[in-house]
Amino acid sequence: MIRRLFTDIAGVYDRMNRILSLGLDLRWRRKAAALVEDTPRRILDLACGTGDMAFALADRFPSAEIVGVDLTPAMLELARQKNRSPRIVFREGDAQALSSLESDGFDLASCAFGFRNFTDKAAALAAVRQALKPDGRLLVLEFFRSGPAVLSFLTNVWLVLLANVFARRNAAAYAHLRESMRTTLSTQEFVALAESSGFILLRRKVCFPCCTILLFQKDNAAKSGM
Repeated sequence: MIRRLFTDIAGVYDRMNRILSLGLDLRWRRKAAALVEDTPRRILDLACGTGDMAFALADRFPSAEIVGVDLTPAMLELARQKNRSPRIVFREGDAQALSSLESDGFDLASCAFGFRNFTDKAAALAAVRQALKPDGRLLVLEFFRSGPAVLSFLTNVWLVLLANVFARRNAAAYAHLRESMRTTLSTQEFVALAESSGFILLRRKVCFPCCTILLFQKDNAAKSGM
């Protein structure tokens, strides 16, 4: 279902993001990349879509090799068309099952606006943990369910705009986005899930008006208990 939905909207995905965020989605990705203070050499970008998070990370870390993974070939084809760096490669794959990637191979894993689409978030976290080096980190940028009423209101306005502009083109995709955002975890719930999956929260940053950046460290002490 997810692959079919994102295949249908691949051609308008970037334009949709720019219009509805007034270009803020690119700024959010840059802020997420800037939250990482060390210098990763190998980066895994999950649910990479058309590549915007991978490109932001490539700009932030000019010597890093980046592997973008996504379930939807149509999105990957657009990412490859946009790619101008030999340091970035895009591969088809499921973030919830990364067995094709080497274990302990990456310094940093990132996921921008993808976790809410994973049916098994715990499986995705376990797969990411396996792909990371012992001192590896996980960077997450997401629309977590917001507590403050003003943020909930702004999110609802965003969804109404999305309905008006894109629902006629693909009502099913809009319905999925609306439902995924309605049922997404809160920040606290996601942090608790990540910590139970073997990660330690290092930093948290809220980006106006309605998304959050989380940076985790792989918790090697939890290895024996998992």
